[in-house]
Amino acid sequence: MILHRLPINPKELARFISAFASRFGSTILSFTVLFVASKLLPTFEYGLYIFLFSVGSALGLIAVFGQQILVVKHYRRTSIDGDTTNDELIRVNINWLALGALLLSCSAVILWFVGNAWPSPYNALPIACLFGAVFALSEYLQNYFRIHGRISMSLLPREIIWRGASAIAMLAAAALGLLYSGIEAMLIITVLLTIVTIYQLIDFAKTEGPALLSRLPRQRERWRSESLYFVANNLLNACASYLETIAIGAFLGLDKAAFYFVALRIAMLLTLPITAIDTVGIPLIAARFQSGDSRGAQKLIGRLSFASFGISFAGALLIALVGRHVLALFNQEFAAHFEVLLILCGAAVIQSFFGPGSWLLMIGGGERFFLIIRSILFVAYLGVLYLLASLFSLPGVAIASVLFTLSSNLGATIWVMKRWGIDNMATAFFQPIVLRRYAAKQNHPSAPFTRPAQADGAPG
Repeated sequence: MILHRLPINPKELARFISAFASRFGSTILSFTVLFVASKLLPTFEYGLYIFLFSVGSALGLIAVFGQQILVVKHYRRTSIDGDTTNDELIRVNINWLALGALLLSCSAVILWFVGNAWPSPYNALPIACLFGAVFALSEYLQNYFRIHGRISMSLLPREIIWRGASAIAMLAAAALGLLYSGIEAMLIITVLLTIVTIYQLIDFAKTEGPALLSRLPRQRERWRSESLYFVANNLLNACASYLETIAIGAFLGLDKAAFYFVALRIAMLLTLPITAIDTVGIPLIAARFQSGDSRGAQKLIGRLSFASFGISFAGALLIALVGRHVLALFNQEFAAHFEVLLILCGAAVIQSFFGPGSWLLMIGGGERFFLIIRSILFVAYLGVLYLLASLFSLPGVAIASVLFTLSSNLGATIWVMKRWGIDNMATAFFQPIVLRRYAAKQNHPSAPFTRPAQADGAPG
């Protein structure tokens, strides 16, 4: 009955199914890579691989300089003849991406010469820098292709081909006697990511050839200002995603970092629905914002948030039943920290409950607010992280993650409600139904959502 009253666009549903299938396949292959590496490498070397991967991924998220958000926010899926906004936007994106790749590549060269005297794992940081340079380009290209509705080109190269090839290449290297440590494992995945990213870049260059040669636009100053906010927020995102694993590896030991990363990856299974929904839904939501359809955006957001939360909550119950056995598959010692996995699952369910709230804030003109509130929260989070880690070790680290996830999502939700009059929580799914029934009783049409005054920098 609900689905009949709230019909889903078949094209949107097909894209969601494609994105979810790709994300699910990506997760399975990601676990395959982790599992293969855990069986081929000693615990310390496996921890080294996890540490370098976390550092490289964090650097990549920073070095993309927020261009993956800028292109989603401003790229016009239906451009008017003579409008050069898209070409100018792509030109600005390329400049920032080239700067990020250059900085990380130069850092790798410098660290290569000065890092030999450093102890492990810090002497292997040049590889993490090179991986980060490629990862930044890949992160941008994923978002570029998804705003065109090209879900296969967006997800297939990195999420499926790269991960699958990495597992196979590690097995082959071990069989040939070439896999000695986490460094070789990191080199393998870096080379393979470079190959699939080049494939995407070729397609990108064919499509955006004229834009790559265009002059820098006058409005680049405004886009530069937005990019700086996105850069700062990406820095916080990178810290929130990888700081705990990196800190555990640096202060508690690489073996504990290996466990925490595996537990975090298992918990992140619960964010698959929201990730798939973001892949398909954010460009659609942005298009509704651009056309001023606030009511349509609310309906779409309510459905997406409710769906992501329902699937995530069911997944959390399943992990509570089988999670200990899954941890033991990687390492028997990991199962002793099962409670940490349960806590991290709580953070993932919270993330899914709030739906695409942070994305809504970023594309809706709230990047400055988000930066301020998250900076304040992050400072508090560092203090809480240190205190809880000192008192409770690994469970304390996980609890700090839950608190930071909850507080940052609440901040984003409050802003979106005040500025756009839109509720992005899972419970918003029921609001149109309740209001419609109430309106029917009052015998007059309902108009529950109206577009408020436009936010500074908001599309429209």
